[in-house]
Amino acid sequence: MSTSSKATWGLLPEDILIMLKNKHWQNSRNLKSLLSGGDSFPLVVPLKPPRGNAAIQNIGHFQNFISSWKSFSQDSINGADQERGDPKSKGCKVIWEKRNFRSLAEQDVPTHLNISDIGSLACMLGSDEELQLQDWLTKIRYIFESLPSQLNSHKASSQEGSSYYGNSDQQLFQVLIDHLETLNSFEQDDLELLVKLLPQLQKGMGQGCYLRALPVTFVDTKFIEKNLRIIESVACALLDGGVRNTGLMAWLDCKEKPKDWLLVKPLCDESRSKLGGLPLLRLSSDTLQDFELPARNILVIENEQCCLALSNIPNTIAVSGGGKNVSWMKAGWLVDKNVGYWGDIDSEGLAILSDVRSRLSTITPLMMDEVTVKTFAERMVQESDSVSRDPIALTDNELALFKRLRSGYFANKRLEQERLPLEYVTQHIRDWIE
Repeated sequence: MSTSSKATWGLLPEDILIMLKNKHWQNSRNLKSLLSGGDSFPLVVPLKPPRGNAAIQNIGHFQNFISSWKSFSQDSINGADQERGDPKSKGCKVIWEKRNFRSLAEQDVPTHLNISDIGSLACMLGSDEELQLQDWLTKIRYIFESLPSQLNSHKASSQEGSSYYGNSDQQLFQVLIDHLETLNSFEQDDLELLVKLLPQLQKGMGQGCYLRALPVTFVDTKFIEKNLRIIESVACALLDGGVRNTGLMAWLDCKEKPKDWLLVKPLCDESRSKLGGLPLLRLSSDTLQDFELPARNILVIENEQCCLALSNIPNTIAVSGGGKNVSWMKAGWLVDKNVGYWGDIDSEGLAILSDVRSRLSTITPLMMDEVTVKTFAERMVQESDSVSRDPIALTDNELALFKRLRSGYFANKRLEQERLPLEYVTQHIRDWIE
């Protein structure tokens, strides 16, 4: 155990190094604040000198405390005398004060360590931090120097940036610091792509296409997709502050990539023929809001596996796999269809049914009733109480079933739709369409 660990006062240089790394360098928020400049420096670090009788009660630690900081100060003086240009020598200064202690002569005691700038901090922490800082600043300098002059014409009137970058555009500098993690991961090729891309970006240039179809040269659109957040922030700083309000995708007039693909299965030959003979399709929610499916009966099923098991249902197309994603069911074309919904019988399944009905009031629930629960009660399983509030769009009977499931009225709380026999399911669906 080190001497310093035995006392609550008298921090040694090695204690300070650990504290500075943990508090400032390895803490992303604090590090970005320091890199941004402003009022962060100088850092004033208390060394916790002893008070009262503490020094004489642990004289060994007191002597180590004094000698360690004298050695630290001497190393700095020697470094400055050798004119090495070492930030540790010029930017880290130990503050000493004269203190009187009982049974001891007047002593010069170190009270604080002043660190003047980010470079001095990095140098004090070690070579890894020095190299990391230099890498960040080199990348930032490259971006500034490589951008076309028309993007930087406003720099002359901007505020002074970080002391390590001089009179550069502070807004752009701050953006790059805010995205330090991305900047840290960039190789030289990534930096080149960034500075080649920015002059090409124009409001509305996407003309309603997907991002991958954006008409840019030299830069692959996968790079844009992968680094959308930093590109958006830099575009806001250099091109148009309105990007902040709309987001880069809307500013470019690009459509978002579909994220919620639904399984569409025609359940009869006639419907399959109208869909080009395809037995299965994947369509996004956005597409389904505008694309009318060519069948009289639309069966919405929570689980894809249950959908795949169905066939030979006249004039019917099934849509499945959406789970809680039922936003597409506000589509206007559904109003003129016979629409059924079949999901799990549990609190969450009934909550989804409520969401469905709030979008399409004419929906017909299938096999989501107490009769089905009682018929197959032995197949029920437990469910965690994931829905805490009563759904607002259930019928009286559905709400009563919801409450009974939640209260433990039945042996268990969940009857999964996969647990129902296929013949039972098929018969109820045929009864619904007929």
